[in-house]
Amino acid sequence: MAALQFSPPRRAHFFDFSDDDWKQALAFSDRARLTLPLGLTCRDWLPEPVRTRIDRSFAVNAARWLRIKAAYEEIAAAFADQGLEFVVLKGFSHCPDFASDPRHRHQYDLDLLLPEQQVFQARDVAVRVGYQPQLDLNRYPLDHLPPMIRATEWKWRGDYFDPEIPMSLELHFRLWDERTERFGPTGLDRFWERRQVRDIDGLSFAAFHTADALAYAALHLLRHLLRGGLRPGHLYELAWFLNRHAEKSPLWSSWREWHDHSLRRLEAICFSLAHRWFDCRLAPAALEEIDRLPSQVARWLEMYSMSPLAGLFHPNKDEMWLHWSLLDSRRDRIALLRRVVLPRRLPDPMATAHLPERQFGWRIRIRQRWRWMVYAASRLTHHARALLPTAWSGLHWFGALPAPPKRDPLSTR
Repeated sequence: MAALQFSPPRRAHFFDFSDDDWKQALAFSDRARLTLPLGLTCRDWLPEPVRTRIDRSFAVNAARWLRIKAAYEEIAAAFADQGLEFVVLKGFSHCPDFASDPRHRHQYDLDLLLPEQQVFQARDVAVRVGYQPQLDLNRYPLDHLPPMIRATEWKWRGDYFDPEIPMSLELHFRLWDERTERFGPTGLDRFWERRQVRDIDGLSFAAFHTADALAYAALHLLRHLLRGGLRPGHLYELAWFLNRHAEKSPLWSSWREWHDHSLRRLEAICFSLAHRWFDCRLAPAALEEIDRLPSQVARWLEMYSMSPLAGLFHPNKDEMWLHWSLLDSRRDRIALLRRVVLPRRLPDPMATAHLPERQFGWRIRIRQRWRWMVYAASRLTHHARALLPTAWSGLHWFGALPAPPKRDPLSTR
């Protein structure tokens, strides 16, 4: 993480890594979606075996990009035949603003936004193309329909660069789930009006204006943060954008003009996190918005901005106090405590989601149920392990204990 900072990166400690250190580091970077950025920015500092391994990951990812293009062209043609309009979210639409090339970033699914009144028609079209929903919609209160995946014989083998990982399709019908989060920004409906046609590597598609793409990237990141699932790779891409666009005044003028204060406030939280994790440059407009953050939000950033990273190794739920500070009513805060501390919903069984129906014999079904039970037990253990640290951080948050001492979370000591 320290080596991926923008100013200045700290890479000399790589010389002290043992073979086992590198094995653990690559396992982490794969899971965190930082392996490709590591190869791009730190190649000259890496030992030959690590460079060879990352080069192989780049080759697999380049081949995967060809599959992504083919999958997109197929579904886009099917939607066009039915007169369905949509916008590409995230994925390759993030290039070149959040990543230089689609071959240089992870992508496992296609995220498409449609008007809400058309999303179920789009789902039916996707079913005819060969995609199948994987979960019950009533158990999936998000901003998109349940993921859709083509049936294959692929099985997860612990390799994040497995070239055979199936491409999933997510059909979005809104940009923020205000009912679940119990707060939300205004003005998101205007994004659709400002959509643009873009072209990447011969692929033509509709996407958001750059300022709106930045906003949605921040909202997507914030949603994962508040639900305890922030990936460092998402924050690195945001930092890459901010660092690259720090001096593009026209963009930030549009950003300030088009985005309501309620939206800029949420974006500023993510801008601050990106800066704290990766020391990227920030435009004056972004710095001003960070300075305007409510005192409680600023306090959380001072106390717990690195908790999501620490949580990858030692479970915590410090993000709850940020969510707490964004809510206004006691009722909403009580509902938040109930949901985060004692979640009522167990994970859905997805382990064999890619298998064709003809393979679902009794052995497969028993294996599926067993894997689900193991995963459910691991999640319950995670929540149990996080209870004491959450209670402890709550004492700090509410002032019963003094604030924890500040330290450099990316120290290489």
